[in-house]
Amino acid sequence: MKFTMIISTAVLAGIATATNPNGGPCAHAEQFECGVLEGYNNGNPFAFWCASDNKIVVARLCDCPSCCTLIDDFKSYTCL
Repeated sequence: MKFTMIISTAVLAGIATATNPNGGPCAHAEQFECGVLEGYNNGNPFAFWCASDNKIVVARLCDCPSCCTLIDDFKSYTCL
């Protein structure tokens, strides 16, 4: 799961210093991912759905640096 977060972070690094990642690129279509984007959500992770066109749809903002977890083979997430 941490590996996925690292990949997502690398992909998200390609987004300009936007404050909202919605519509930005993502790596794994049709599944949830966790990502971190500098300047967004106070540096905390967020869970997002990677749509079929590989675009981000933010699902939830997490409240702590390590609380975004992917579950059920990337079909869901939790921010605990």
